[in-house]
Amino acid sequence: MAKKKKIIGISISLVILLFIVFNFKTSGSSDVMSVRTTDIIKSDISSNIYVKGELKSKVKSEISSDLTYIVDNIFVKEGDQVKKGDRLATFDMKQLNQDIESAKLEFEIQEAQYKEKNSEEQILSLQKDIENQTMDFEIAQNKYESSKSLYELGSISKDELDSDYNTYKKSQNNLDKIKADLNKAIREKNNDSDAKSLELKKLNLKQKIDDLSKSTIKSPIDGTVTAIDAKIGSIPKGAGGIFVIEDLKTLKATFDINEFDISKLHKGQEINLTTESLPNSTFKGKITNIYPTARVKEGSSSGKQIIIPVEVDLLGNIEGLRPGLVIESKIETEKQKDTLVLPYEAIYEKPDKTKCIFLVKNELLKEIPVELGIQSELEVQVISKNIKPGDKVALNPNETFIDGMKVSTMK
Repeated sequence: MAKKKKIIGISISLVILLFIVFNFKTSGSSDVMSVRTTDIIKSDISSNIYVKGELKSKVKSEISSDLTYIVDNIFVKEGDQVKKGDRLATFDMKQLNQDIESAKLEFEIQEAQYKEKNSEEQILSLQKDIENQTMDFEIAQNKYESSKSLYELGSISKDELDSDYNTYKKSQNNLDKIKADLNKAIREKNNDSDAKSLELKKLNLKQKIDDLSKSTIKSPIDGTVTAIDAKIGSIPKGAGGIFVIEDLKTLKATFDINEFDISKLHKGQEINLTTESLPNSTFKGKITNIYPTARVKEGSSSGKQIIIPVEVDLLGNIEGLRPGLVIESKIETEKQKDTLVLPYEAIYEKPDKTKCIFLVKNELLKEIPVELGIQSELEVQVISKNIKPGDKVALNPNETFIDGMKVSTMK
């Protein structure tokens, strides 16, 4: 019953609408439709994309360490400027040196056991001489390099530094002599379990010796210390970086661009940037990278959204900007000068999706098909050979507007 009433109501409304339209067009009644109008004007128009992203350093280094020893010195604090190679921290090497001695002893015991089971005693003896001397050389070399850092800090005397240097040079000369005498005696090691066990002990010792060279943490880049996650007297955490060094003079912004807008951008395109923290400043940027693959962005008001990340390098003066700030841009994608434009309220979309406007001439409507060009926030470019600047156009057209209908205009 309710459905039948609804159908009857719609039918009555259509009859009334047709009656009104027929009377507007044919009766000559003075009760004509009143419409508001606007003039077609010539103006410049542009289309823009509004984006928001985050500032980041172009050059950033997170420095970590796999050493599990106590930090005994930290030479910088957050905000300090550093150069590549500057010392950031050192580890306490006492436990490390003990670990090296322990690993060396384990290797020597394993080597002795291996030698007892191997008939080629002479070859093993020569191999042992080379291996032992190589390890002694590496230990002496790392000890000297470490002593140089300690001497610069004033932790050891010049005599101790000279002694470590002499030991290092003597060990180097001995190794060179043994290699020259016994290079023909080096052979491929046996592939049995004892040989593998010996190799593991050797690798463990070498790892400990390598750790000695990591006892001083140095900056890999020029920049500013922006984070420190280490304390003197504590072992650094296993995850994350101990230090973060960033070049605050070179910044970039990353924007998520809608899939429908990405074709309007290109590498090398220059854009303007703003941030709420500096409301009176405008910064320059250039698109340097458009990611080759799209991504799904969750959590937007419309659910999932397909986006393509775009990177923009900051150019020129960036005073006041810093990593972490929200940065915004109105990217101009199209522009047309001196073209015909109208407000959106003047455009009517017909059921077949074509667009038209209604000119008002001599108090009559004239339907003009148009194509839409560049669209800004408030206006749109209209394209037709049948319109010109100064033509009056009805605003807010709807399905009751008919070509030839008599209307009156409101001021």
